[in-house]
Amino acid sequence: MTVLTELAAGRQLVDREFFARLSARIAAAHPVHAQLADRIADQTLAYLAACAQRAPGSGTLSPAPLVDLGWHAFLEYTLAYDAFFQAHGWAKVHHYPHDVPGRVYEPASVVLERTRRAIEHVGLRVDAELWEADRVSCGGDDSDGKPGDPLPCGDHG
Repeated sequence: MTVLTELAAGRQLVDREFFARLSARIAAAHPVHAQLADRIADQTLAYLAACAQRAPGSGTLSPAPLVDLGWHAFLEYTLAYDAFFQAHGWAKVHHYPHDVPGRVYEPASVVLERTRRAIEHVGLRVDAELWEADRVSCGGDDSDGKPGDPLPCGDHG
């Protein structure tokens, strides 16, 4: 497990050129959040680093809705996504929507707090404003018409 001595920015986990591309993609895909694109990209990288380094059996980590926008943007860069984990010696974090009919998931407040702690545990800063959420929404639009679906995105290494 990589544990940094000081809390660092997630953006330090990739080169500047790619960080700029990821931020630009987030801004273009979600114009309403364009002013937050750099922060979203930073927290996406921090989230994925925490997921990749979590201890087996330690509980699912999930992104807040704004961070999820960044995860989806990063997934579009399939080669860079794979290279991100390889460069750090981490197992790839796969995207598994939590949408099993009838399954009860932990409350978002519990999982988001666990996720924030996990990010700090691996030595990365948490942008608290981006993690203030009462739900986790994969894609951010609740397109099935049921607002606040519990934890549709999660990590499983």
